[in-house]
Amino acid sequence: MTDPLDDDARLRRLLSDAVSDIEPDNRLDELRASVHPNPKVVPMARSRSWYAATGIVATAAVIGVVAYVASMAIDKNTSVGPATDPHATLHSSVATATDTAASRSPSPSVSATKAYAVYYAGTDPRGEPVLYREFHRGPASTPAGVLPLDDLQATPLDPDYTTAWQAGWLKDAKANPNAGVIFVTPSRAVPARRPAGMTADQARIAIQQVVYTLQGAFATRMPVLFVRHGTPVPRVLGVSTSEPVEQGKVLETCSRVNISDPNEGDAVSGKLVVRGVNNAFEGTVVVYLERNGKKYLLQPTIGGMGGNRLWPWTVTLDTSKVSPGSYTLVARNDDPSGRGRFETDTRVITVK
Repeated sequence: MTDPLDDDARLRRLLSDAVSDIEPDNRLDELRASVHPNPKVVPMARSRSWYAATGIVATAAVIGVVAYVASMAIDKNTSVGPATDPHATLHSSVATATDTAASRSPSPSVSATKAYAVYYAGTDPRGEPVLYREFHRGPASTPAGVLPLDDLQATPLDPDYTTAWQAGWLKDAKANPNAGVIFVTPSRAVPARRPAGMTADQARIAIQQVVYTLQGAFATRMPVLFVRHGTPVPRVLGVSTSEPVEQGKVLETCSRVNISDPNEGDAVSGKLVVRGVNNAFEGTVVVYLERNGKKYLLQPTIGGMGGNRLWPWTVTLDTSKVSPGSYTLVARNDDPSGRGRFETDTRVITVK
């Protein structure tokens, strides 16, 4: 498989883009800083009309939430544009979780499909939790948030990644540009308190899994509000969610190197195009195949450094120069400190 995504222009644009679904350009950072200094949440007034009285029907509560959040958040989220390229369409559809395991097969060449990103938890060289991204594919007719929401609650393709979200914990999602938020409905099975064994940082990353995945699905940087029956859920996994949760800063939330394509388990042959993103010293990333402790087809390239963002890179490995079999594809940032704390992402692939 030389390049299984050539038939899908949308996925090519996503992969060659500077992952614009997750990090703003400098101008957007400046706009955000000038409007709201707090990077975590959209500031809201202390009075909450949705708590004013008990017995209000859910419809009325939703109207209250939408109206209030719109008044406070629309100035920030509608004036700076969508989170993807300027030609992206902003969806406003309800996404309900369904059984879509078949959609997660890596990189099938099917014309009536769409690409979507799902964010999972992993660790950085210091053992701290960070987000990694996998690209999946599914039917183009499926509402924007359904497939990512399902996959967020399923086992990642890459066994190096994990997810804190169990099946059925997230029921549906809706992007509402008028309100300036993405609504997501957690089931009552989702713990309000942080589960035993989960650290505060792991809980924060779990919430950011939802934020980053849904922002990518709906092509927007609007914050995410956890709502049940029209009322904001005060806490999820021990994290305060009574107000809309903003995207965490990229370099504090995401791995500084991430392979975008190919996926774990892909079978490849000939010239393999490897795409990914990074932020490293002098932008340097080294890509190679590894088997039994030996490195093959080592190819350095430049992504980028600096800024609160990840930068795209692409390399081509000629797999005809190695023997068929299973290999680990490695992307590793440079480490000028000499401590050997290399930021790394891997995929196990099969060379045919």
